[in-house]
Amino acid sequence: MAGSSAKKKRTNNDWLMQRTGLLIVYAWVLLAVGFFGLTAWDMKYLDNSEQYVSILAIIGGPALLIVTKILETWNQEKGAELQDYEAQASHERAMDEIRVRHAADMERNPHCETEKAEQAVTDGVQNIRMDTMEEQLAEAVAEIVMLREELSQKSKK
Repeated sequence: MAGSSAKKKRTNNDWLMQRTGLLIVYAWVLLAVGFFGLTAWDMKYLDNSEQYVSILAIIGGPALLIVTKILETWNQEKGAELQDYEAQASHERAMDEIRVRHAADMERNPHCETEKAEQAVTDGVQNIRMDTMEEQLAEAVAEIVMLREELSQKSKK
């Protein structure tokens, strides 16, 4: 899984492969390096080389199978990642194409934006008219209140 931040749950097969598989591969590598070191250090070990080669062959068979299996699994995972990447890349190309077409359509038809701007201006004018009418109404109500007060004071006298 490319780019996955969540850890994948390990199965028993994963655990067995890590524990036994790695031990076999490490043992094989250590024996091969050890045999090479012994023969380079003292040539008398070349006389017993058949025994060392037999041990290496016995351990090397399973080690080779394990390494081959690990490489096959790695190759399959990389193939799946590539398929995911190809699908994502084709989607991004399609989205870019849609964006370009949309931008071209907007350039060819600028009236869409003009109509929106005109509607905003019209709404603004209507708001100004409403504010003016509200102010006039408030002034008229204030005058009525003042006239009532004057009438009530005159009637008391």
